[in-house]
Amino acid sequence: MLRSKYPFSAAFEKHPQRTFLFAAFILLLALYGRSLNAPFVYDDLDQIVNNPNLQSWNGFAHRFLLQPVSLNSAYFGHASSTYRPLFWLSLYLDRNIWGLHPFAFHATSIIFHFLNGYLLFTFLRKWKFSKEKAAAAALLWLSLPINTEVVAWVSCLCYVLGTCFVLLCLLSMLTYQRTRKPRWAALCFLTALAALCTYEQAVVTLPLAILLVFSRPWKTIRAWVPVGAIALATIGVEVLRTAVGVHSFSSLASLPWIGLALWQHVILALLPIHMSVERSTSISLQQPHFWPYVGLGCLALALLFFLIRRKWNTPPLVGVLWFLIAVAPLCLIRTYQGIAERTIYLADIGIVISIVAAMALLKGPHVRRVFQTCLLVWVAWNLGRTFLRVGDWTDPLQLYRSSLATTPQSALLHYNIAFTLRENGQLLEAIQEYRQALAMHPQYPHAYASIGDTYLQMNSYTEAETAYLQALEQNPKDTLALLNLGTAYQSSGDSNKAEAAFQKIIQIDPHNASAYTDLGVLYMGEKRSTEAIYQFAKAIDLRTTDIVPYYDLGVLFQQSGRGDLAMVLYKKVLELKPDDQDTIRNIQILRQ
Repeated sequence: MLRSKYPFSAAFEKHPQRTFLFAAFILLLALYGRSLNAPFVYDDLDQIVNNPNLQSWNGFAHRFLLQPVSLNSAYFGHASSTYRPLFWLSLYLDRNIWGLHPFAFHATSIIFHFLNGYLLFTFLRKWKFSKEKAAAAALLWLSLPINTEVVAWVSCLCYVLGTCFVLLCLLSMLTYQRTRKPRWAALCFLTALAALCTYEQAVVTLPLAILLVFSRPWKTIRAWVPVGAIALATIGVEVLRTAVGVHSFSSLASLPWIGLALWQHVILALLPIHMSVERSTSISLQQPHFWPYVGLGCLALALLFFLIRRKWNTPPLVGVLWFLIAVAPLCLIRTYQGIAERTIYLADIGIVISIVAAMALLKGPHVRRVFQTCLLVWVAWNLGRTFLRVGDWTDPLQLYRSSLATTPQSALLHYNIAFTLRENGQLLEAIQEYRQALAMHPQYPHAYASIGDTYLQMNSYTEAETAYLQALEQNPKDTLALLNLGTAYQSSGDSNKAEAAFQKIIQIDPHNASAYTDLGVLYMGEKRSTEAIYQFAKAIDLRTTDIVPYYDLGVLFQQSGRGDLAMVLYKKVLELKPDDQDTIRNIQILRQ
């Protein structure tokens, strides 16, 4: 009867792992299948598409293994940094194996999210959960709307990958307690090391491991061996971060901030009706907040009740403690981001543990039925909200505008809307959005420079010059703004000012190949061939990948009768751009 009426239940009873994997695969395919075709958005452009350090192993190793990565904001100016070599290694591998195809990067994120669901299912089975409750908790966690940012945004891969290592570490710890084999303690050390080298929040692995020890009947000293291995890994990575020169956030939060941040994280985990990719403006202490303090008071009373009753190791309370431990660094330390949806990817595991485990504590059929009905409604809402939010990530303009509706004070979102409009050819609308960003934050040099870029694209050189000069007032060493200012001067016919702009770039950055190239083009247009040859040669010496200095220098040599030198340069152009028709035509002329 059971097999004919409930074939899925029968299959789960017989093959729980296979059935769970099949259900998780179908669930993620239905929820996140559309994100495979989503483009690169937001930080993806700087971190992946326009990042030259991901193109070669030497560049990657020098930039991401030996140095921290700055988190300087465009207009907030927080000079903190991170050290995430394994995260960057993943991006490096994806880019060099698949190229700049967003499909492969999104597939990587979804695969790791799927793997994390399986690890959570296995971890809960080895802990205190039956296979039915473990599967329910894992599937519920996989479908949470708040996790869409982590899974659908390529730049958040560090959270998915880091959580994978954390779960592997805790799973290895449970296996060690059962087998007492040293290799599992060693695996705890290695996975904790990997997690900490993927993202900073993995520092909570150690307190989570301690929580597991106290939640289980492990009384021997050997039970603490994996905890010691994790502690050793934590100390080792902290020493490494200090040696590399990482400057972590060091500003401790005030009590009102802690209460408000904790409340916001709970709301985001349970009921994220409105979501935003940029939440630096979502918390303000200027307005009175009553409910956070009520929530904190209720939480303190609940913890006190369990401690008095000596039931602190029950699964629902352990889930709450898991959540509190995982969000503690996000609440106790002030960051430029305020809060962020991606940061509670690991923490909301505690939420689903508490909810599923609470089912066993309910007394009476009526209470249980009400709870189950509420839970089913919440699960249905989760599925619908996740599906809709994934759709936002497939369209950058829709993503930024829906995020702006949630965080309307974000100048950065206006900036990104403007960038997307500009990419779509809607130049006047883009300028309006840039000005909206400046109205919120006048000290925003990138917005001024982008207005200049847009006017330059419209051939409005006077307006472009004005915008670039405003950007340079705030950041005089912005070489890109100077470069484009020189281009605007040159296009409007003011060669002297253009030359001065290019020369200033060389003074600021003597290794800027673009400045030498543009200066060479300027001299070439003024028939100053000798000076042009010198500038093009300097750009080539800097191993630029721009074809302009190679081609233009080849033309100058061809005009002066040095066809042999011109041929060498033309061949280099074709290495960089095999289908360049002007170069092919000039080679044919030389051969004739």
